Amino acid sequence: MEDQAQQPPEQASPQVRKRIEDSFGRQGLMRHLGAHLTRISPGRVHLTLPSRPEVSQQHGYVHAGATSAVADSA
Repeated sequence: MEDQAQQPPEQASPQVRKRIEDSFGRQGLMRHLGAHLTRISPGRVHLTLPSRPEVSQQHGYVHAGATSAVADSA
């Protein structure tokens, strides 16, 4: 069995990529939080949420509400 870690990542088709990017672009909350798509592959998307004061809780960590909102969008 070939090691999958050494294989290049699969790419989503241009049609699927556009559909996902368009859908994500219509999500105002993701824009408000500063989240963005970083990778789209078959059956998987990667989102990034930058750590900044606007999405932190009182102890300085990223608020769980922000991370759960991003997870819900993925």
